[in-house]
Amino acid sequence: MKILTLNTHSWLEINQIAKLYQLAKEIIASNIEIIALQEVNQLIEAPIITNQSNIQSLSKIPIRSDNFAYLLINILEQLGSDYYGIWVDSHTGFEIYEEGVALISKKPFVDTQVITCRNQLDFTNVRRRSQIGGAIYYHEEKIWFYSVHFSWWQFENEELFTSEWLNFQKYGHISKNDNSIIMGDFNNDASILDEGYSLIHKHSSLYDSFHQAQTKYGEHTISKKIDGWENNNKELRIDYIFTTQPLKIKTYKILFNGQVQNTISDHYGVSIDLEV
Repeated sequence: MKILTLNTHSWLEINQIAKLYQLAKEIIASNIEIIALQEVNQLIEAPIITNQSNIQSLSKIPIRSDNFAYLLINILEQLGSDYYGIWVDSHTGFEIYEEGVALISKKPFVDTQVITCRNQLDFTNVRRRSQIGGAIYYHEEKIWFYSVHFSWWQFENEELFTSEWLNFQKYGHISKNDNSIIMGDFNNDASILDEGYSLIHKHSSLYDSFHQAQTKYGEHTISKKIDGWENNNKELRIDYIFTTQPLKIKTYKILFNGQVQNTISDHYGVSIDLEV
C-alpha cells in the first residue's frame, strides 16, 4: 500500500490548478491509495456544492465549489480513477478561507472520526484545531487513517502542542492495540529535543516511518521560511507518517521538493510504500 501526506497550502500557491493536476497525476502514476491533506481551503463566499457524492463534510460547514480536496477528487475522476473523500474545518485561514483537513481513499470509508481541540474558541482563532480520521477494510482488516495538522510547540508565548497531542491521543484510535496510521503536518521539528517530537514518543508507542523504512529518498519537508515558520532558514522535518504497529516500510520518499518533481506547496509531500 502506498500512502501520501501533504500540507497543500491551497489557494495560496500560484498556478494552483496546474499544481492540482500535477498532484493528481502523481497519485495515479504511483497508485497511491490513501492521501492525507492539510490546509485544505475553500473560500468562505464560494457556492455550496449540493450534489457531491464523492466527498463528505464531517462538520456543519458544507463543501464549497473550490474546496481543494473536492477539486482533486474530481480531477482524479476525470483522469479515470475514483476516490472517496472526507473533510472537516479547523478555523478561518487568512481571513477569507474555511481551512480544514481531508482524507482521500480508493476504498470507501466504513467509519469516520473528528477530534477537535479548543472547540469552544471562535472559528476565527487559529488555536482551534481539528483532526480527521477514516477507517477502511484492507485485506479484511480494519485500519484507521488520520490526517492531522497540529499547532507549533509554542505560539505567542502559549504552549499549544502538548494539549493538542494529549487530546488527540485520548480520543484517537492510536494505542498499541490499534492498527492505525497517523500522518500530517505536526509543526514540530524532529531534531529539537524536549519538544513535540519527543513528547509524541514519551506518551505513545508510535513508530516513525522514516526510521522504519528500508530505503529512504530524502528526509526534510520544509527548507526555508514559510507561513508559520517565518524565521526558518534551514531544512526541517515537521511532516510525519506514524504507525501504531511495526509495519514493514519498503520505501520512504519525499515528493514535490523541486528536485525530481516541481514543488506544489510550501511543504514537501511524504509518501511511503508499506506492507499492511
